[in-house]
Amino acid sequence: MTNVVKKKALGSLLGIVVAVVLYSSSDVRLPVLDTTADNYFREAITKAGVAYATCRVTNASVSVVKESSIGLEPAGVGVSLAIGQALDPIDDMTERLSDVLVTAITALGVQKLAYEISISFAPPLLAAFLVVLSILLWFRQDRVKALQKTIMGFALFIAVARFCLPVSSMANQLVDKHFFAERISQAQEELALGSAELDGLGDFSLPEIDGVLGTIKNSSAFLKRKSTQLRSAVGGTVSNMGDIIESLLRLTFLYVGIFLIQVIALPLLSFYFLSKTVNAIFSTNVPVILHHPVPSGDTKPEPPVEEPPPNLAPENDTHLETANDQIDVNTHGN
Repeated sequence: MTNVVKKKALGSLLGIVVAVVLYSSSDVRLPVLDTTADNYFREAITKAGVAYATCRVTNASVSVVKESSIGLEPAGVGVSLAIGQALDPIDDMTERLSDVLVTAITALGVQKLAYEISISFAPPLLAAFLVVLSILLWFRQDRVKALQKTIMGFALFIAVARFCLPVSSMANQLVDKHFFAERISQAQEELALGSAELDGLGDFSLPEIDGVLGTIKNSSAFLKRKSTQLRSAVGGTVSNMGDIIESLLRLTFLYVGIFLIQVIALPLLSFYFLSKTVNAIFSTNVPVILHHPVPSGDTKPEPPVEEPPPNLAPENDTHLETANDQIDVNTHGN
């Protein structure tokens, strides 16, 4: 009995010491896991932001060209050509890519926020659970044992959630380094080369004011220069339209892949394998997949139990016995 008390006292003391250490280590980052996670989130959000900025610059240049027109006067008849409408496919693709990039940036930001919250709140919660377990260690009731098991499951679940995103960020960094990074960089370079003439239209400076005649002259030269740039930009962009759209499509596919693989699939897989590992080591039942309970109204009513038909054999036996008695009475009477 003394040994049992000593073991309980040692376990309680150890749990309280670990709880104090965990409570005092809030916001403490692990050397390898947390450093890798911080670098991954910072680089991923920065790259997505740069791609979004490039996309918006291209979209703004296309919008400027779309709203422009070239005036021609053959034989004294004025004709205005809205040649910018030829760039509608590029404008549509940049809008679609912008939506994908905003979704990816938002998802990465939410993941980073969840990661920061887990760093701040996981140690105090684990410390509180350890203190409760250290107290419940002295009780032997079945209900207390069930409560201990439940608290242990919650504690392990929080620990798995704490290490899930850092582990997935390490896998994401490897996938990004060996697959996505080079392809995204190449697509951005090709997009920048194809839309270089469009980007030149953004250098907009008003003509200098130099008196009435000088201002008119400067304005005429300015309009002539911009008209020449517009013709050159539209012509060069239309000739490179296939390459520009291909680059935009590749960027769209790559960032959709980042969203599906790095933002959704790898964190879920990390949580799954960590949960399986914890369950195998500690013989617990940390939930891997959450199942919704079936409402009571959806349960099918049990079919009525059919009662067996009444046994008629005893009644027949009774009738036979009565008939035999009557025969015996008649025989004795005679």
